[in-house]
Amino acid sequence: MRVIADHTRAVAFTIADGELPSNTGAGYVIRRILRRAIRYYYSFLDIREPFIYKIVALLADEFAKVFPELKAQQDFVSKVVLEEEKSFLRTLQDGLSRFDTLEVNNGVIAGQAAFELYDTYGFPIDLTRLLASERNRSVDEIGF
Repeated sequence: MRVIADHTRAVAFTIADGELPSNTGAGYVIRRILRRAIRYYYSFLDIREPFIYKIVALLADEFAKVFPELKAQQDFVSKVVLEEEKSFLRTLQDGLSRFDTLEVNNGVIAGQAAFELYDTYGFPIDLTRLLASERNRSVDEIGF
């Protein structure tokens, strides 16, 4: 829960400050932080539906005096987080089921298979690396 709380705080404050999740620059950092939190609750808390967007209201109330911008934009921030959660949960569910079927040779996942996960299903390579590492495997980076 601490990881989720810390990541939610970072994402919510940053969105309230004007930066949105995206595929480039600071927006990409926000997206990765949020996705890491989603992966935590999905994998370790067995939560299968959007969850973080609900925490935004609690966060906005708790920090209303310190960071009133979040309270003022609470609905907007919650909606942005909810849409990101919905999108990544679909990607995560599909990617995890496909990841579990990948062929592993001598503890190495073929680069082509990792690339297909990324290119066809939107499953981030950093998550593929992390999952492989958790299973004492690696990814053929050159082949990727």
